[in-house]
Amino acid sequence: MTRQPDRPRLGRGLSSLIRNSTVSETNSPEYQPAPADDQTVEHRPMQTAAGGVIVVPIKDIRPNPAQPRRKFDEQALSELSASIRLHGLLQPVLVARTPEDEEDKCPYRLIAGERRLRAAEQTGLVEIPCIVRPASSREMLELSLIENIRRADLNPVERANAYRDLMDRFDLKQEEVAKRMGDARATVANYLRILDLCDSVQSLVISDEISFGHAKVLAGLAGKPDIQERLAQRVANDSLSVRQLEVLVKAAQKGHPLTEDRDRTKISRPAYLIDLEGQLTQAVGTKVTIRPGRAKNTGRIVIDYYGLDDFDKIIAALGAEIES
Repeated sequence: MTRQPDRPRLGRGLSSLIRNSTVSETNSPEYQPAPADDQTVEHRPMQTAAGGVIVVPIKDIRPNPAQPRRKFDEQALSELSASIRLHGLLQPVLVARTPEDEEDKCPYRLIAGERRLRAAEQTGLVEIPCIVRPASSREMLELSLIENIRRADLNPVERANAYRDLMDRFDLKQEEVAKRMGDARATVANYLRILDLCDSVQSLVISDEISFGHAKVLAGLAGKPDIQERLAQRVANDSLSVRQLEVLVKAAQKGHPLTEDRDRTKISRPAYLIDLEGQLTQAVGTKVTIRPGRAKNTGRIVIDYYGLDDFDKIIAALGAEIES
């Protein structure tokens, strides 16, 4: 009996879905953008190693309704648009034909490639190369969610919401989601814990003011939004490490009041930083605080002032002048 080849798992991402159907040169003779008018554009097949790539008018593609990304980086989109103008769209987007039983009459539904679609539209292209994958409405939605979760540039909150969406839409447990994604169950669980953070702390995670590691620790204070927010601000303002935050969270879980003095006595700071702060404070004439960043060799130097005289001294010490 001939053994049938294993079907690729959805969690392997876009490369497993399109196999070798890639476009090496979208500005090749097979792909010429149509003029920007209202004329109907024929879906012209492109010659590729595996076949199945067609050129589709952008107006015939409905954006992905399951897109977990809530915010697109406009600068990154502009850079991608500039690249498309120079080199063409080097990788087709993945779409499925809209099921006939749906009211939506748009011919195609986007599965993966919304950044490329937006950038191409921004560039002025009216049609782009697409790979069409047969899929039912359910398969289309599941493929969209899974492919977007696999994106490396989703922030932790977007990824957590995408996991939750996948679980709710398809009535899946954490173990089932992990299996579909090819992730460890603990990975899925840790991301879902972020949803226990209050909105203001989630905003700090999105803006990268606190890390995923910090977020997991703060999730241990579920149901205590005031303490979550206060400690999250401490992390952002004082560049606390995950280990330092764990000390404060354990104290909060035991019901200990977290005064500023108590907080600071539990967090040791390197002696050389304290010495440098003292030297800078003496040189500038007002309080100076050094806050190391999470990334190596990064951080902030904060100079306090308590009146216009202090402000003028700081400006003079920095060698700047204020135009009157």
